[in-house]
Amino acid sequence: MNIIKGLLDRIIFAIGVLLFMQVPHFIDQYEQRLGGYYQAQVKNLAQYQQIANQQHQGNLSALIDEFESSSKRSVQQTGNHVLEMSEQTEQLKNDVMVLANDSFVIKFSHVVTTLKVDIARAVIQTYNPAFPLSVEGLVSGLLGGVVLSLLFNALFGFPKIFSTKTNTTKKSSGTKVKQRVEPTIMRPSRAA
Repeated sequence: MNIIKGLLDRIIFAIGVLLFMQVPHFIDQYEQRLGGYYQAQVKNLAQYQQIANQQHQGNLSALIDEFESSSKRSVQQTGNHVLEMSEQTEQLKNDVMVLANDSFVIKFSHVVTTLKVDIARAVIQTYNPAFPLSVEGLVSGLLGGVVLSLLFNALFGFPKIFSTKTNTTKKSSGTKVKQRVEPTIMRPSRAA
């Protein structure tokens, strides 16, 4: 039984390594897709900025205010759309800057906390697994293997961390006496 448990633990560890090695590659793909989306937003917003340059001395907010103060609902909706596009473009600019310039740890935490689901879905649809041999890929893989292995061992109670043993000793009279031994940390047995 210990051989099967050990084998399962090693398989879980290997799966964790392979899965978590994908994280840096996924973040790279996400960054590229996000950058493309940002460029498209900038291009769309530039058309409205051009109108603002001609009509409002370059003040996009004045153009948005003009749209929103219109009596026509469709023009008001256009104003709301331009405002949302402007805010999204600024947020995308910040996201792209973080993903392009910061360390892997910051990139990872940024993606986790600000994940754009529609962009992540698009990345997953066209994703091709890779095995990056970069420091980030190797560290991510190792951490993933350790985490999944620890979860596996925690869920199934392997190895038993504490155990109570009872020692039996013989007295000089030949009778057996049981003595309680304090709990000790047991090491998992190594299967050959």
